[in-house]
Amino acid sequence: MKKIQCAVIGCGRIGCSFDDAAKNRTIMTHAGSYFYNSKTNLVALCDVDKSKLNKYGKKYSVSKLFDDPNELFKNIDLDCVSICTHANSHLELVKIAAKNGIKAIFLEKPISNSLSNSLQIIEICKKNKIKLLIDHQRRFDPFFINLKKFVNNEIGKIQTINIIYGGGIVNTGTHIIDLLRYFFGEISSVNASLSQNPSSNSLDPNLDGKIIFKNKIPCFLQALDISHYGFLEMQIFGTKSVLKINLTNNDIEYRLVSKKPSLAYKTLEIKNLNFKKSKKSAIFLGVENLVTSISNKSTLLCTGQDGLKSLEGVISLIKSAKSGQSITIPLKITDYQISSK
Repeated sequence: MKKIQCAVIGCGRIGCSFDDAAKNRTIMTHAGSYFYNSKTNLVALCDVDKSKLNKYGKKYSVSKLFDDPNELFKNIDLDCVSICTHANSHLELVKIAAKNGIKAIFLEKPISNSLSNSLQIIEICKKNKIKLLIDHQRRFDPFFINLKKFVNNEIGKIQTINIIYGGGIVNTGTHIIDLLRYFFGEISSVNASLSQNPSSNSLDPNLDGKIIFKNKIPCFLQALDISHYGFLEMQIFGTKSVLKINLTNNDIEYRLVSKKPSLAYKTLEIKNLNFKKSKKSAIFLGVENLVTSISNKSTLLCTGQDGLKSLEGVISLIKSAKSGQSITIPLKITDYQISSK
């Protein structure tokens, strides 16, 4: 079987450089995922920074290096491309890729910088029969796939959810909203305010807020200043048990309602709960999903619509914080633009 010919546009952190850490043996980038996948060939890289091109061209034995995406597609016959640039460039790059007959696009989150641009991306890919996968990575990971089943079946009626995060409502929040939708369904409304704990990016602030799902489950967002330490946690309070999930390393603390007698209220006791963690990274599994979808039409695990809904949730929170009012979802498709690094 002929290998799928792939390229990466954007050789920054998620494109190439996250794999530079000497102690990190897990593949964390698009380039690394294509390079080590037996069904793909990483044949080209594209970036405006020529020093990055030379560095990662050498690392991955890629000789076809471009600083212009038009030249990339003009000179290389590609099946698949990863777009790992800033969100405000996504639409134009998708247009170029579609014009040149690409079969599949692995698009970094957020899907774009506005709802209207996101919808255009989805429509372009649909019209040109392009497989579009959005990199909300937890959807690719068997850990979260199995955890979702457990949450839906084992912890009882969900009373409330807490999310503790940092790093900006767009940069981190798009992942959070996607995971919340994946676990708990569609959002009906949000209410948010600017957090007293700042983000390092003034264009992407930390927000505190409340999310209400259509099934009436409430979720509370609480932001931290992660310049002091990194922290990303989801707490789920059911009627039968409580789950705390470290969303960075996938560790779980599971507390089940005790059967032991107590004087007043029932108590919780820690129980072992182990979900097998994949030896493959989530992004590597994402590339596998995209490759399989090209070959045999299998289902994409994170679609353009998922990316659109995640961005809609984030924009709703930002609009609420700016207006001081609750925002109902769905939003009207507009050109309102977000900023993300």
